[in-house]
Amino acid sequence: MSDTTLSIFVDESGRFQYPDSDSRFYILGMVFHNQENSIDELVEELTRMEDMLGLEGHCFHAGPLIRKEKGYEILSRKFRGRIFSRMMAFASNVDFKYHCLSVDKKFITSVDQIVERLRIELERFIDSHRDSISAVCRVKIYYDCGQSPVTNLLHKTFEERLGLSVEFAQGVRPERYRLFQLADLVCTLHLIELRLLNGLPMTLSEMRFFGGPRNFKRNVLKKIKVKEI
Repeated sequence: MSDTTLSIFVDESGRFQYPDSDSRFYILGMVFHNQENSIDELVEELTRMEDMLGLEGHCFHAGPLIRKEKGYEILSRKFRGRIFSRMMAFASNVDFKYHCLSVDKKFITSVDQIVERLRIELERFIDSHRDSISAVCRVKIYYDCGQSPVTNLLHKTFEERLGLSVEFAQGVRPERYRLFQLADLVCTLHLIELRLLNGLPMTLSEMRFFGGPRNFKRNVLKKIKVKEI
């Protein structure tokens, strides 16, 4: 076992409640990064590119960017596309992997079942990647602790399944970590992918931003999925 720390940046898409007609899917996205592999130069380059666009201190948030919501209301589709392209380029260059746990709330009858489905998926994932995860010495989880059942699930499952030392970073805020912003990105893209796989249409804002399902799959989804495990 090497003396290294595996960072896991965790974000959510959807609401952790039932019933919920406005949010069929709940997604827990995890971005994995070995802290031995520095991303400082790539972070500096992304920040420099955003500064050139007049976005000093920008915190990327995929959903509002696509929907032209909070923080992006006055920006054109073309300008928002440039912001998105820079984050996608950053994702392509960073040495990271990701995995999304998902629950289709169409097939559950209680909030407890959401937690149980997540537990089953997370245990399966850990068991499938036991050797690579166990190669590190420590796991440090970056999660804003928005849902206490998720915090408990992550802590308990990684410790019990792998016997690793698990630490939760304190005071996690998206603006502090570019990899947390990547977790937000993969959650958003995975949600669109899930809806398409289940025969649901893209929203009007997604259609306008990506140019339809075909363009989304070819120009966006294909590029991010090379990082999926």
